[in-house]
Amino acid sequence: MRKYLTRCIALVLATTGLFWETSAALDLPPLKQEAASRLDAKASEFGRIADAIWSYAELGFQETRSSKLLADTLERNGFLVERGVSKIPTAFVASFGKGRPVIGVSCEFDALPGLSQKAGLAQKEPLIEGAPGHGDSHQLLGTAGVLTAVVLKELIEEKRLKGTIKLFGCPAEESGAAKAFMVKEGLMDGLDVYLDNHPDNKFAIQLGVTTNALFYARARFFGKSAHAGSEPWAGVSALDALMVATYGMELLREHLELSHRIHYVITEGGQAPNVVPDRATLEFYVRDADERVEKTYQKVLNCIQAGALAAGCTYEVELVQALHQIHPNEALGRLMFENMQLLGAPAWSDSEQGFAKELQKAWGVKELGLPDSPELLLAPQVFTGGASSDVGDVSLVAPVATVAIPAWPKGIPPHTWPVVALGTTSFAHKAMLEATKVLVFTGLDVLTEPERLGQIRSEFETLRRDFAYKSLLPENTKPSLDLYREPMERFRPLMEPFYMAPSAKKRTIGAFGVGIKR
Repeated sequence: MRKYLTRCIALVLATTGLFWETSAALDLPPLKQEAASRLDAKASEFGRIADAIWSYAELGFQETRSSKLLADTLERNGFLVERGVSKIPTAFVASFGKGRPVIGVSCEFDALPGLSQKAGLAQKEPLIEGAPGHGDSHQLLGTAGVLTAVVLKELIEEKRLKGTIKLFGCPAEESGAAKAFMVKEGLMDGLDVYLDNHPDNKFAIQLGVTTNALFYARARFFGKSAHAGSEPWAGVSALDALMVATYGMELLREHLELSHRIHYVITEGGQAPNVVPDRATLEFYVRDADERVEKTYQKVLNCIQAGALAAGCTYEVELVQALHQIHPNEALGRLMFENMQLLGAPAWSDSEQGFAKELQKAWGVKELGLPDSPELLLAPQVFTGGASSDVGDVSLVAPVATVAIPAWPKGIPPHTWPVVALGTTSFAHKAMLEATKVLVFTGLDVLTEPERLGQIRSEFETLRRDFAYKSLLPENTKPSLDLYREPMERFRPLMEPFYMAPSAKKRTIGAFGVGIKR
């Protein structure tokens, strides 16, 4: 009971803003010192915004509340906001300033299916069974982006700096690749840099290519139903077609490069064992390096076709998303890392480290606590594949660097319930504040040090000569806006009683310091 009360008190204090780390002890240049002070002063306000988005936990292209909250915050702070860009209702672009350099800032805010979890608990306990949760901490990512844009805008105004800030509200990073559609339409043309952040179990900058390009598609097979006992010969099994296709995909793996990844789920395979299925649906990912991904995808499509032919079915393939590898800009990444070293890792309290170790114990990894130092990570000499992100398309039209912010304990992977449990805690807020300081400091360097920007742009022009941008999306591909409409319509009424209010006046404190809208 004593441990429970201690953590409650600690997290309540964090929610009310008493645990925000100040920057007074840091030896910073005057402009960065002023930026840090402004960020510290706004930390509680934007912590509440992040908590509200965590509680909304909206899936890709359904982020109506999250998108509105962030866009409204930007408008209230003097940005011109264009909503519904790229024919995506929850996408937006916020702009301020004029002239160059033009600094792009990333903002994501989508959650993941089935990861509902109570905050502040070191055991798996969904808030609502089966509901979504922020298993990649995009509530921190998006809010950090908005706070970065707001403070850079204030400093441009007051210090009379020349430059433009453009924040891109990008829905459905996990499932719909909104950035790929936005880049294809030219919304990110003309950026001098693109500042990105992502929560992680480390405080790091990644140099070199470590991600895969991706095709995400849905294959539907159509057959003919029949009684599986009395007249199976009268039917044409769509499930048979699907199984032949997946068997072909398994055999294909032997003949692909190490960098490939193929994974799939069967979302529809029939209604009853004694009825020959007349419909079956397969959702699948094909990942590979940029230079091979289209050929690998075509080989998988050949397996789909072979399955339909073998079973005597018809079929269709719907492309949901396609995106490139991320090609980080090393000069921009090293500039970010200099600012990370200037700041150092957040100062974690004993209670924060204690809870982190409880989560590590529950997850079955070493109890090493929270990340404690900045890291500069180099890509492996031999690329063997990895995850994917629609930031890849951005990296081919603008210099991109991403700061991995230390929002989770060491060894805890993304897309898991412990990440959701951390969502409204004091160390999640500290990580978000740390991200904004790195991004704002880097933005100030871009605005005030033309020689550093010149190095960044020179490297990017070399990349562009070697790898000209071409969208992997066919001309007729549209965003899959209804991908998660049904589950959000089902879960949203159940989740609404637990929504947190972004306004301090409407906020009360619940268990473990979590703010609850009453």
